[in-house]
Amino acid sequence: MSGAMTRGLSRGGSALLLTLLGVFLVAPIVVVVLMSFTNQIYLTFPPTGLVLRWYFAAWNESRWFDAGWNSIQIGAATAFLSMVLGTLSALAVTRGGRRWTGWVASLVIAPMMLPHIIIAIGLYPTMLDLKLANTYIAVILGHTVVAMPLVFTTVSAALRGYDPALEFAAMTLGANGWQAFRYVTLPMIGSGLAIGGIFAFAISFDELMLALFLASARTETLPRLLWEHLQQTITPVIAAVATLVLLFTVLLMGAVMLLRRSDVEAA
Repeated sequence: MSGAMTRGLSRGGSALLLTLLGVFLVAPIVVVVLMSFTNQIYLTFPPTGLVLRWYFAAWNESRWFDAGWNSIQIGAATAFLSMVLGTLSALAVTRGGRRWTGWVASLVIAPMMLPHIIIAIGLYPTMLDLKLANTYIAVILGHTVVAMPLVFTTVSAALRGYDPALEFAAMTLGANGWQAFRYVTLPMIGSGLAIGGIFAFAISFDELMLALFLASARTETLPRLLWEHLQQTITPVIAAVATLVLLFTVLLMGAVMLLRRSDVEAA
């Protein structure tokens, strides 16, 4: 078999594999989107007709707006807290120069590997003891536990991408620790910090398991309300709201891509 034919078969196999992978990843999303336009009163695929009825139904139910606003508020607070704690942890690990920093890094990223239900079971009695059960603070703290490792990862990568001697140079010129961080370190890690914050917001916005344990009717989030509707009334409103959540997630992904592109161009 000639080399050209071998390369052609290899490219064809790669294209087929990528196509199958794309279909595998995109097909469930397409199904949900199409079901949101069905003219039936229950979830069905393929739809027998396309209408906007279920989007108007979601628009006219204030509970969806309340849950969405709760998710945005909790996500924003979670992102901010994760950015602060994740940056401090990343600075301690990358600039600490101690043997135990590796163990600290492992501890920080551990929530990424643990099932969220285990974290929820541990947090629930803790919040009860602290008199924080069913409050916004409980949900924010719970989401921060699972979101902060993402900020830690992105900021740590950014910190390793430039020479720490720049900080020492600033301090030799009279800057204190805060000034060196504000005017030298922060601009260097700004894109990594922003990307981590967006990831933290996205994790909080989509988190269900912790919300089931820590949220209440007053602090109900959008994933929890979707779960409740799945348990009680399975109507295409669920698909309509899920499609809107998907669109919002795509916008967040676009923001991450723009930040990464600007970071590459700046480099």
